[in-house]
Amino acid sequence: MRMFLVVAVAIFGALNFITIAALLRFHPRRKPIVIALAILCNVMWLFLPLMNARTDLSRALRAVFGPPWFAWLCFVLVYPLVALLSYLTKSVWPSRIFLWATLVAIPVGIYSALVPIDVERVPVEVPDAPPTRIAIIADLHTGLLTRPSRLRQIFATTAALRPDVVLLAGDLIDDDPYFTPKLLAGMRDFPPNIPVLAVMGNHEMYGAPYDYIAKMRGGRARLLVNEGTPLHGLWIAGLSDYAASSPELRPNFDAALRGKPAGMIPIVVAHQPRAFPESISRGIPLTLVAHTHGGQFGFRALHWSLAGVFLPYHMGLYRRGASQLYVNTGTGFWLLPWRIGVLPEITLIELRSVSPHSASMRNVAR
Repeated sequence: MRMFLVVAVAIFGALNFITIAALLRFHPRRKPIVIALAILCNVMWLFLPLMNARTDLSRALRAVFGPPWFAWLCFVLVYPLVALLSYLTKSVWPSRIFLWATLVAIPVGIYSALVPIDVERVPVEVPDAPPTRIAIIADLHTGLLTRPSRLRQIFATTAALRPDVVLLAGDLIDDDPYFTPKLLAGMRDFPPNIPVLAVMGNHEMYGAPYDYIAKMRGGRARLLVNEGTPLHGLWIAGLSDYAASSPELRPNFDAALRGKPAGMIPIVVAHQPRAFPESISRGIPLTLVAHTHGGQFGFRALHWSLAGVFLPYHMGLYRRGASQLYVNTGTGFWLLPWRIGVLPEITLIELRSVSPHSASMRNVAR
């Protein structure tokens, strides 16, 4: 962790220097604003060692200084390229246009992250599968500033879809198990006749995973940690997360599939798309994941997102042979309440049966 901090400070220190110097050169009349923003947005570096202290102070520091810090990190990753263009063209206009675009994108992105909800209805055909409606919620990152009304809205919207089951695909809290009661309170009014199943994500692992597990036990959602459960002729196999540091919490397909009756169709639920290659090797027909957030910036109609620059599976539905994967792009946000083009998503998987012969012919065609 210490080495990571040293490397991160070195890289972003250099990017900060380049960005600030370029802003002062191209916009000298904005010097007080540039300096004030640079100071405000870099304060979080001083408190990084406290990020996971799980105290009232660390929670407040993270909530107040975390969003501007993360926004500034994103800005300094891009602006040096814009500054280089201004330098090469000997014009201030590339920088000026980019800054104005940024000012417009900030309120639009904040609104998109906090207000609308995008319901993605996804028909999925699986051989001999019983018709089932599966809702997916993920990446809520419940924290200090999470609005209880927003959680209630998300679960009310999901209930209105009348799913047969709701799957919570990890990163439901923002590291700290302290926020688990707030998460559970958000689903308090959820219809009792609809089962709710959950798996852990990397952010549950970053905090105190055993504390989180204890707080989830007996709550509205049943937490599956490398275990499965039957549901309407399906076997829901809940994997743990790859960020686990303890061996007993690392993903275990064998444990998650243990006890599955012969002939029952397995569906793997995990947080990260990293589970898909093993699902393919085992011939699992459907894997449901989240984690990517779609980079919180993208164009769903074009199946492009910022996360896709780094990850092979980043949003939507994929098929590899007889196996399919759906990647939910998150219902919340991480640290910075900002999304453009990839709205907060609730997925409704409409599972449909198809004959094995038709499915095999389709796989050959692909």
